[in-house]
Amino acid sequence: MKNKTKYRLGEVEEVVSEMEFEDRCDEIVEVDDDMQLLISGWYVFIPSLSLYLRAGVACVFDEEAGMYMPDFDVTVLYEEELDTEQWIYYEQDGFVVTLGNWLNGRLPISNIETLECHLVMPDEDEPGRAVPDRK
Repeated sequence: MKNKTKYRLGEVEEVVSEMEFEDRCDEIVEVDDDMQLLISGWYVFIPSLSLYLRAGVACVFDEEAGMYMPDFDVTVLYEEELDTEQWIYYEQDGFVVTLGNWLNGRLPISNIETLECHLVMPDEDEPGRAVPDRK
């Protein structure tokens, strides 16, 4: 079972930034041999656009360390159910700006900020999922 809370997209970014996640990123999405995206188990769903947003971290391969190392935060956009191999866009920015850039001017930022969305978080007992500390 999943916990779902309704917000406006402009609000949910602030809510998410104030949450503490013990294991924020829990799925690996390979972009290419030199980069991977580690993405969150929770997500934001925008019903009016049928789009999903997930926060994550882009990791680049470090030759010296012989492993992928965190480089920058990203927002990953999905058009279908959250199949990790089917992302359509990612960007080094927050939800509103990333969505605005992907829409390429088809919707003003002021409208994007007011889109209804749902923050969806897997239950604590769902294995392998990030769970926020609701302090």
